[in-house]
Amino acid sequence: MPTAVNYAMFDDLFNNLKGFIDSKIQEIGNDLQKRFGVPEPAEPFMLIRRFTPADSTVTRGGIAIVGESWQIEAYDDNTQQLMISTDPLRNVILFEVAEPDVQECVLACQFYAKVLNTEKPIKVSLGLRRPGQWGAMITTSRSTGVSLTEDFQRYEARDHFKKEADAAKVQISVQFESSGILQIRDIELLQAPVKLES
Repeated sequence: MPTAVNYAMFDDLFNNLKGFIDSKIQEIGNDLQKRFGVPEPAEPFMLIRRFTPADSTVTRGGIAIVGESWQIEAYDDNTQQLMISTDPLRNVILFEVAEPDVQECVLACQFYAKVLNTEKPIKVSLGLRRPGQWGAMITTSRSTGVSLTEDFQRYEARDHFKKEADAAKVQISVQFESSGILQIRDIELLQAPVKLES
């Protein structure tokens, strides 16, 4: 018949095993962050480019200039979709610029934005567009979500750049997952050297 000592021993074994598994999961998470995450900058960011309403956007339709801001709109026509898609309702490419003239850096896109009439956050992405196999272009990016707000707030998206054989374009884009309006201004592209791991 089991005794209280057996239960206590089982609890100790279970807690030790749980602690071991939790620590291994944390190690794996840290390793993935190092491999695929954005490293820390070694120095303060330096401005590469500031965009103003005088700059032409790559995508032209559904974008208006309102004061010093770009106003980007997306509408869902509520048609029934036969297949579930992971594509956004609307993808808008704001700007593309040449890659930095460094081997490696942390890129940052800082901007002010507000969102109107939306159900889901609107994503502003900073990414790299490179030639892939068979002539296709591949874009990898990291985004920050902008939720419903009445006033402009400051946001930042970061990405990790490493020079490769094929030159990349740095791309700033917007993805809508539902109808909505994004007003965005004071868009700046910055770079900083990567902090070396000790």
